[in-house]
Amino acid sequence: MLPIALALTVLIVALLAFRWFERYRFTDGWRKSEFRGAAFGFLMWFGGLFGHRVPPPPQTKVEFTSRSSSLPKDAADKEE
Repeated sequence: MLPIALALTVLIVALLAFRWFERYRFTDGWRKSEFRGAAFGFLMWFGGLFGHRVPPPPQTKVEFTSRSSSLPKDAADKEE
């Protein structure tokens, strides 16, 4: 009986926490809080347990100074 009561208690607390978070994440408090960083860190840690990784940050856009190509435009179409 005790494991069932404990499981129900955990389930109810999790549902209440989810409902609270669902409302809280659209407020200014969420956008400016340190809890946001902690929640994201937890999600990254928890996802890492199952092999999920965060993609690397986007690289800076590389622009070449020369526009001329060293190969002719039809080089890929030619057969040897």
